Order: sequence, then structure tokens, then C-alpha cells
Amino acid sequence: MAQGDVRLNSEAVEIIDEGKGKWMYYLSTLWENTWPLLALFVLWDLLARSGVIHKALFPTITTVIVTIGHLFTEGILIPDILASLSRLILGGTIACLLGTVFGLIMGTNRVIEKIMIPPLNFFLSIPGIALYPIVILFLGLSETTLIATLGFEAGLTVLVNTWTGVKSVPPNMLYAGRVLGAKGWDFFRRVLFPAALPSIITGYRLGFSRAWRILVAGELLVSLGTGLGYRIFLAQDFLQIDVMYAGVLLIGVFGFLLERVVLRSLEVYTVQRWGMIREL
Repeated sequence: MAQGDVRLNSEAVEIIDEGKGKWMYYLSTLWENTWPLLALFVLWDLLARSGVIHKALFPTITTVIVTIGHLFTEGILIPDILASLSRLILGGTIACLLGTVFGLIMGTNRVIEKIMIPPLNFFLSIPGIALYPIVILFLGLSETTLIATLGFEAGLTVLVNTWTGVKSVPPNMLYAGRVLGAKGWDFFRRVLFPAALPSIITGYRLGFSRAWRILVAGELLVSLGTGLGYRIFLAQDFLQIDVMYAGVLLIGVFGFLLERVVLRSLEVYTVQRWGMIREL
């Protein structure tokens, strides 16, 4: 066999080994994120079967999963899931865009910072659900009410984290960027924004979590007839305990997937890849 063939074969083996390594990493990561939930579900099932709590009030996890299957086959859950996720994604996206922009402005302009801090602290102290009745007065019982409230509440969280991230950039990093000739937009793009990105992404994760919780309550108050939150409270009216638990379980699962799959992946492929945070 020629020397070139040996080299090509060795390179092919390295590529295959690298591919296997990536798959093993993904599988191990999936297992690390899944087994605590599986353990929690096992404990749930054991507690429900022990009889400590009456089964009418605390059904087994298998009963809840069967209920989810029935709701899917009856065509009830799919519209609810799509409605809730679309509201969350739209409201969360608006929150991320506006919160990031205003947080960056606030973190880089001391005059605007001093003006915005008092009203920011004021609105942060108000629970999101308390804003729904006021927003309904102006926008009515509509999708716009839900999305506007979600965007505002989650946007505050993103704004605070973005502002904190900008203010927490080490001075020596800013000095080094200026010494190397970065100015204006180039300084912002190459130095300031990447350095603040860990805190910004944390703001995205917290903002979406906050929006997800507020959405559930909003779907009850606005009563548009769709959504996981609406389905839970409707089941409460008819004492459908298994449906209530099914809705809660789905909300937890989708929230977990959003945080660990979407937002965590964004963190892995940016700030963790750059070595700005350690691997979790």
C-alpha cells in the first residue's frame, strides 16, 4: 500500500472517531439532562401508587400520559400547544430584540441610564399578571394583549441582564480593544457586545421562563379558547384532574425543551465555545 493511501486511511479513521466522539457527547448530554426528570417521574408514580394522597387528587404519571395520548388523538392538545408556543415565541422574540437594544443603550450612555433606572425598578416590582386587566382595557380580549404583556415583562428581564452585562465588562478588556484600534461600531461589534453576551443570553433564558409563566395565567384571563393555560383552568371547572396534570406536565416539558435545547444550544455555540464560560 502506498504511503499516501496510508495517510488517507488514517485521516478517515480520525474523522470517524471524531464523529463517534460527537455522538457520544450528545448522548451523554441528553442522558445528563434527562435522568433527573425520569427520576422525578418515578417518584411521582411511586407516591401516587402509595395511597398517601388520594388517587382522585394525585393520579399516577402513567394515567397522565394516557390522558395526554387521548387528548392528542381527539385533536384537542395540538391547537392548544401551537397557540401557546406561537404566543411565547412571538412575545419572547419581541422581548429579546427590544430588551437587548435598550439594555445596550442604557449600558453605554450614563445619562439615559440615570433616567431609566427608577422606572425600571418600578416596573420590575409589579407582577406581570397585574398588568393584564390594564392592557385589556386598551387592547381588549385579544392575542395582542397576551403578546404585548409577554413582550413587556420578558423584555424587562432581558434589558436588566443586558445592561448588567455591559456594565460588567472588565475595564482592561475595553482598554485593550481601544489600544488595538477598535473604535465606534467596530469597537461595539468586536469588543463590547461579545464580552456582554454571557449575561445577555442569561437574560434570554430568564426572559423566556418569565414569559412562559405569565402566559399560562394570561390565557385564563383573556379566554381566547385555546392554549395550555386555558385548557388547565377549563379542566378545573369540570374537575378533570387528569387533564389538569396533563397540561401542567406539558408546560414543564416544553419549558424544559426551550431552555435546554434552544437557549442552551445558543450558549454552547457562542460564549461557551469561545471559552467565556465553563461547560455545565
